[in-house]
Amino acid sequence: MKSIKHISLSLALFLCATLPAFAQAGAREDNSMLLTYLFLGTCALIIMLQFVPVFAMVFGILKGIFGKKTSEEAKTAPAKIQ
Repeated sequence: MKSIKHISLSLALFLCATLPAFAQAGAREDNSMLLTYLFLGTCALIIMLQFVPVFAMVFGILKGIFGKKTSEEAKTAPAKIQ
């Protein structure tokens, strides 16, 4: 039990000694203007709009696989090769 107490105390002291080394020197300033955010938003919109045809194609494939067939489609059979 004493060894666990010594190890945890040593670890706590080590972390308390090293954590200030990772602190930043000052507050981060963000000099980005509104046009920067509009540009990034436009880029994100272009990328998202390119997914629309992909989703439509995947939906069509899944509908073709799992969709119910009408009675006309069920009646038609492929021609027999003689």
